[in-house]
Amino acid sequence: MTHLRFIKWLFGAAAAAIFVVLPCRPASADSVAFKPLFLSETDLRFDAPDRIEGEDGFALVRARLGARIDVGSWLSGVAQAEWAREKPALLDAYTELRPLKWLAIRVGASKTPLFAGARDEWVANLPIPERSMVVNAFWPGRDLGAELHLLPTPNLPIEAWVRAGNGSGAVLGNDNSDFAMDMRLDVALGRAIPTVGKNVFWGVRFGAGLHVDSVEDRPGVAGTTAGAFTFYRPPTVSGGRRVVEAHAVTWVGPVRVSGEFAFALESRGKDTDGNPDTPRVPLIATRSSGGGAEVAWMITGQRRVPGAWPVDTPWNQWDFGALELAARVERLDLGVGAPDVTAGGATSGAVALRWWATNYAALSAAFYGYLYDRPPIEEPDRKDSWVTLLRLTLKTPDTLILAR
Repeated sequence: MTHLRFIKWLFGAAAAAIFVVLPCRPASADSVAFKPLFLSETDLRFDAPDRIEGEDGFALVRARLGARIDVGSWLSGVAQAEWAREKPALLDAYTELRPLKWLAIRVGASKTPLFAGARDEWVANLPIPERSMVVNAFWPGRDLGAELHLLPTPNLPIEAWVRAGNGSGAVLGNDNSDFAMDMRLDVALGRAIPTVGKNVFWGVRFGAGLHVDSVEDRPGVAGTTAGAFTFYRPPTVSGGRRVVEAHAVTWVGPVRVSGEFAFALESRGKDTDGNPDTPRVPLIATRSSGGGAEVAWMITGQRRVPGAWPVDTPWNQWDFGALELAARVERLDLGVGAPDVTAGGATSGAVALRWWATNYAALSAAFYGYLYDRPPIEEPDRKDSWVTLLRLTLKTPDTLILAR
């Protein structure tokens, strides 16, 4: 891992140097915009008859508060916390500098680059409420680090990310002395370039990403439902961890079709003497894989733009908004390849109807079905399950700016 660590440190030093040497533009020459961030998602949820996977009733899924400040188009800062937990948790806290139209430099806690369905789309914007089972299983999530982002243009439709971070998912520090590396390379054409706009009839995005990390006694790839029930409890992994993902998204008029696939190889080791300074006895690594496809149709309303709320009608105007119908199928195979690990997995399907009523409110109905390869530990006789929900989503309108 010595060479990998050197590359990570070199990347961090280069990013810091760019921040120092790039000339700063005077603030007086640019407009300053301050935007409050608010997101609330409340469910009326019904789970499978067995109450082990969840209780029927109302649930507050998200309650996020934060703010964003933009200095012209070249500097921005975001801070956001999640309050729908036992304790408030900081989600995002980063600064982003755009010295060139095609380059962004980000430092702080934010989303890691892998998976178009995670990095490119806000969770509240998705055609089906909640991220897919595959993305939830393999996505490294948020992390603290530094990132270089090459932005696509119509003349050069290439988008790339290189990120060095802690890999721990914690926003305040690392849980070991190793770092994680994330890399992603995409081709974006037509409407897949966010700045192109909704008037372009078609768009295509395809690419792949790699996550490299060295972990100590962390859970491996797990399987969870849309109701956050863990149906497959993974073994503890230690050592090298590699996640590879590939994705493709196509927009044609009101239709969006996407597919995401992932593979993970996770090392394991056994501590035989209790001494952290001695090497662990290697165990056979586990493999996990998954894939899914999704199709969404804007029955009424405007076309989707990547990363944007589907309705941009001014907040004080009413035009019924938009209706969207979406369906998804997925497959997970987890913990494969090690004789001392019980493998598992699931096949899943979901369907949703979302009413994007205004540029700040949406009402959704969704159904998720699951077929387990092995019954969960808590339910030794169950091999299938389902979740149904009705969701109310409220957020600050994109046009709401308090100061400029």
